[in-house]
Amino acid sequence: MLIRFAMKEFLSEKEFENLSQNTLKGYNMLFEDFLEWCDEQGYDRIEKVTSRALKSYLNVCKTEKGNNPTSINTKRKQFRAFFNFLVSEGMVDDNPTDSIKRVREDIRIKTFTDEEVKQVLSYLRRTKRKEDSFYAIRNYVIFLTLIGTGLRASELCSLKWNNVDIQRRAIKVFGKMRREESVPLSERLCDELRYWQTYCNNNFGSQPQSVFVNAKGQELTVNGLKCWFKRLASKMEFPETRCSAHSCRHYFAKTWIQNGGDISTLAKVLRHSSIKTTEKYLQFWGNEVADDNDKFNPLTRLNF
Repeated sequence: MLIRFAMKEFLSEKEFENLSQNTLKGYNMLFEDFLEWCDEQGYDRIEKVTSRALKSYLNVCKTEKGNNPTSINTKRKQFRAFFNFLVSEGMVDDNPTDSIKRVREDIRIKTFTDEEVKQVLSYLRRTKRKEDSFYAIRNYVIFLTLIGTGLRASELCSLKWNNVDIQRRAIKVFGKMRREESVPLSERLCDELRYWQTYCNNNFGSQPQSVFVNAKGQELTVNGLKCWFKRLASKMEFPETRCSAHSCRHYFAKTWIQNGGDISTLAKVLRHSSIKTTEKYLQFWGNEVADDNDKFNPLTRLNF
């Protein structure tokens, strides 16, 4: 069977299974790049894609395209799902990814410090006061929403006003597993969202469907959000911290843990499918919690 046809069959199946557009986009990007590599190697049929061939492709991704271990493991996972489908459909006999081991990852979560968050907020507030423009006000509320809820970029961009309940201080989002889940809001954030809602109504003459929109009232895209963070990063010039929506999510988790928040509750707020994912945060920032304990524990101040 031709590789192109096999991939087309797989994508059709995943569309039927109603996978998210982001997941489908990820498969499409991988397949387009892999097909280009296969053409260079003279591979046209799926039977020629052995474990050795896949390893060669992944090695090219690592050495020539600069993919990090996490990206390599993600591609391995995608290939594994693809070949599992082909095996189940009887198109191939074996899954060539079975003999390909995961690449070791040096997992390191670097997120905003309190001081960096204060710097960003100070910059956004100054811009808002000076310009009083649509984007200045919107961007300030975006950053507050991200660090105050731990929302993913896609969740923030797809958020609709009819899923925002300011009265009950909660929003409904559709997470990775396509489940509708509730995220609590702080009183401060509710005040900012209320102001933003009024501003949008006055600016557009009616309330847009999406909470965060562009100047035309159209839903803010994930790519648009990434571009804004890139511009913000150039202004802030943080030497180590990646300025992104996901860093805001990490900051939310880090602050929760440092303030002594319950890990199981954090898992629910972040909408992790497994608490093991949340526990990774505890591994990274647990030492900081211990340092704070040494500093603030009552026994430290007592002479006995």
